[in-house]
Amino acid sequence: MIKKPQGYDEAAAYTGEFQALPKGKYVCKIRQVVEVTEEDRNGHKWRKFVILYDIAEGEYKDFYDKQFKAEKETNPKAKWRGVFKQNMDDKGTPWLKGVITAIERSNNITFQWDKEGNEKTLIDKKFGGIFRRRQYEKDNGERAMTTELWRIRSVAGLAEAEVPEDELLPEGAAGRPIQAQAAPQPSVGDGFMNIPDGVEDEGIPFL
Repeated sequence: MIKKPQGYDEAAAYTGEFQALPKGKYVCKIRQVVEVTEEDRNGHKWRKFVILYDIAEGEYKDFYDKQFKAEKETNPKAKWRGVFKQNMDDKGTPWLKGVITAIERSNNITFQWDKEGNEKTLIDKKFGGIFRRRQYEKDNGERAMTTELWRIRSVAGLAEAEVPEDELLPEGAAGRPIQAQAAPQPSVGDGFMNIPDGVEDEGIPFL
């Protein structure tokens, strides 16, 4: 006879399978905000406003936190998958202002620029997220779909927002993609990204 372990009924089931987040409109919660500098292929360095977030309400509440903890069971180097990067300078500035404005309107706040520790004032603040599905090609040539944060809106603005159609790879003459795509990465420019509980002081592993 195999006896049921204590706490079995209350435990989460870590099956090693990743549940896909359906595309749609979600109220999201900020878990962490950081500024990073990344270099592109041409050697140009870009400042990026990075948001780690999770789903705040509904059936998929805490989606990324649960995913992170499940992956951490088998992979000590697991990364938080709910992440959004926004270029801060040049052509990215209007998009950045749109992101900040959406957060301000969603929480009835005014973000204080150029103040030490101001990024921490955005923790637990909400915003509206529009999530799309995008097709990519794996290293083995197989196609797969990923759900990603496509646009940020105010929470109130979600009601009027539309969810885009799936973005599919272009087809060549033989029905193959014209160019292989890299594995999905957090959106940059007009997208978002994610983080887990209890790691704000240490920083969330997302890079």
